Amino acid sequence: MKKDDIKLALMSFIAFLTYGIAGVSTILLMKLLSYFSLGRDLASSHGISLSDSSRLGGLAITIVVGCYLVGMLLLTPYVPGALRSDQNFYLWLAVAVCAALGLAEDIKADFLTPALRLACKFLVFGVLLFFWPNFVPTEIGIPGIDTLLSIPLIAWMLVTIFCVGFINAFNMADGANGLVPGICVAAFTIFFLEYGRPTEGLFLFACTMFLIFNLISGWFFLGDMGSYGIGAIILCYGLNGVAVGDFSAAFMATLLAYPCLDFVVSIVRRLRVGRSPFSADNDHLHNRLHWQIKQLVKSKVLANSLTGLTISGCTAGLTLYAYSLNWLPITSNQWIFLFIIEVFLYGVGFKLTQQDRGTTQYSEPV
Repeated sequence: MKKDDIKLALMSFIAFLTYGIAGVSTILLMKLLSYFSLGRDLASSHGISLSDSSRLGGLAITIVVGCYLVGMLLLTPYVPGALRSDQNFYLWLAVAVCAALGLAEDIKADFLTPALRLACKFLVFGVLLFFWPNFVPTEIGIPGIDTLLSIPLIAWMLVTIFCVGFINAFNMADGANGLVPGICVAAFTIFFLEYGRPTEGLFLFACTMFLIFNLISGWFFLGDMGSYGIGAIILCYGLNGVAVGDFSAAFMATLLAYPCLDFVVSIVRRLRVGRSPFSADNDHLHNRLHWQIKQLVKSKVLANSLTGLTISGCTAGLTLYAYSLNWLPITSNQWIFLFIIEVFLYGVGFKLTQQDRGTTQYSEPV
């Protein structure tokens, strides 16, 4: 039996145990999409992947969610939030625009220039937050920042910048099997347990199936469509949740610590050596950790997956575990102490993995 067949059988078995026939069908769909030459990524263009893979993971998740959503519309009285209010419609439109920008990049690299993609994201979220300022939190528990957030114009500017920065940070972190997908599964698990709506259940299902497929096969990664689109969805949940008091900003910071920390550290690191803060490199923590792990593990996919699981487990996974234990109310600002632990773990990991890895590559897509 071929290695690929064994992987497919294992993925299908796990999918069946978790979601039955629906899970197996989703795995088979993802396997089919992984054959497409469209959106194919060479191993040399990625900082961690050591084999050719597909960038169409985001498209696969979109198809899965779309198919089940259509089924719910046809077979049940469910009406999506986007059809119930103009605010939700434009929120999901903003998500769709971000996903479309990513899809264009997945299909043809540099089809849209980085500056144009950045401008589009600023425009989309600037308009959304201007017309629906209730998405803008009025306080996050930090005295100086809360003062600025009390001034509408400054709050709008700061939150718009944060939105664009977070989506780019989410995209930048998509470099190891199970890293961003693991964060997504943790986030949607919490959102589903808190809200219990079909939408959160759909995204939890699709992201869980992708995580299984991504970890075991390595044939897929989220690509720009997945990281932009899902990043925008989680961003909107977080913004709205903090604004209405469902979550504290500290709780969301612990859940999404890695993309934010790595983004800030990457910008500072590049500025220190006189490079553009928006240039790409392969010196992120996940690149460093992967280099160390692959010295010990022969399997390329296993080394990649252990990297992603380690990081997502020590950040979003740690938050999910603390949440499951009811460690603190999710509205508490005391989650900041867990965030400090995550910052410490990031710093220790970055320091311990600084061993010389040879020439730093600058081919990683931002």
